[in-house]
Amino acid sequence: MSDINQIDLRLVDTTILLVFLGAMRHRKATLVAQEMGLTQPAVSHALKRLRNLYSDPLFLRRAHGLEPTALALELEPKIREIVRKISETLAGPDTFDPLSASIDLRLGAFDYELTSILPLLVARLHRISPGVRIHAFPLHNQEALEAVKASQVDLAIGYFDFPATADRSFLSEKLYTENYVLAGRREHPLLTEDLTTERMSRARYLQISPFGPIQNLVDHALQLKGYSRSIQTVVPSLFSALSIVESSDLLVTLPRRVADLNAHKFGITYRPLPMSGGEFPIHAVRHTRDASNPLHFWLVEQLHEVTAQLA
Repeated sequence: MSDINQIDLRLVDTTILLVFLGAMRHRKATLVAQEMGLTQPAVSHALKRLRNLYSDPLFLRRAHGLEPTALALELEPKIREIVRKISETLAGPDTFDPLSASIDLRLGAFDYELTSILPLLVARLHRISPGVRIHAFPLHNQEALEAVKASQVDLAIGYFDFPATADRSFLSEKLYTENYVLAGRREHPLLTEDLTTERMSRARYLQISPFGPIQNLVDHALQLKGYSRSIQTVVPSLFSALSIVESSDLLVTLPRRVADLNAHKFGITYRPLPMSGGEFPIHAVRHTRDASNPLHFWLVEQLHEVTAQLA
């Protein structure tokens, strides 16, 4: 057989591959012609092209029909696999049955999404698709997008610094718009009186950030009015922040849905911010290679269902 690098792939088409498999199955050119709706000369021509392509007779004429050579026997499973893959491609994506599916879903999300969206998603999938298993990775912003691009996760959920649609590698779908509120322990003096931007700026704050002190949307909104916050404590996770806030006079800015879900659990209360600028969108982001994947369509639908409960 000639070196594969010297083979002109333009000589290969599905017809000659199907003729080859037909000849292996029937061992008679007349039966191959009948099965494929071809003339016998057309089948003979296809076999000739195969012989030239592989520099091997492939089929020897015998009294009982066509006898495959050793090379033909070696090629059969490989060619059968090629035809199977072509057939799958032409058939399009498979349907997805949530009830019978048994699959691992990998999600990239961070503290906020893991504590607000993920519990609702897990509860819903447990009811409607018990065979779907979720593996969540604590990935933030650009990390999550890079993981999507590298196929390390199936989908990323969160707030991203730039519109994910700006990169043509991604398909981004908005789930909802979130906004920050000011939260603290129950009976906190600042949360029991009229809240103004000036009073808010005089308070002492706890900040949630795994990367150290950084400015968030609330800080930028305060700066536009000539104010800033005094950050006294920085913690990396949401639940540690809630535990500290409920037993101190520190305040924290939280997404409203997080504050609402955890107000009773941690003995906190919250108030709307006295200025605008604390809103941010939450997106579900997947890769364009999964644009036609029914599993990903279904997953985004489930995210819409559960996030509607957070409205």
